[in-house]
Amino acid sequence: MFVPPKRFDLRVSAEGTAQYWAEQALARLRPSFDPQKPTALFVGRYQPFHLGHQRLIEEGLRRVGQVCIAVRDTHGVDENDPLPFFAVKQRIEAALSAYAGRFVVVSLPNITNVFYGSEVGYTVERIVLDDATESIFAGRVRRLSAAP
Repeated sequence: MFVPPKRFDLRVSAEGTAQYWAEQALARLRPSFDPQKPTALFVGRYQPFHLGHQRLIEEGLRRVGQVCIAVRDTHGVDENDPLPFFAVKQRIEAALSAYAGRFVVVSLPNITNVFYGSEVGYTVERIVLDDATESIFAGRVRRLSAAP
């Protein structure tokens, strides 16, 4: 015999489609990016996005909880920047799919300098990872992917 629960996370009613209720359940299971929460910022070209980038961003997620990945729009500036923003974004989202809802990927102009005043409310810090990850860099990844 069915006994209705006294406590529940989601009560499904006759109103709404199956799709609507599936989205409601998913929203409760997967966190959603909250622009008001503390967020780590990563700025780069990510041409191409590689394991070193992924590990760096995962460390930011571990430390802060959510991240904003700002992709500099350098498409076509030189041979090292062959990918348009949407392609870079797709690769980042695929690589970090396990963290859906905890990151956002945004486009930036080709930022070449970062200046700040006093008491801006954030910290600038370099994350140092293990030697194997530190040795990964985009130039080597590009050369390996171009080899016959």
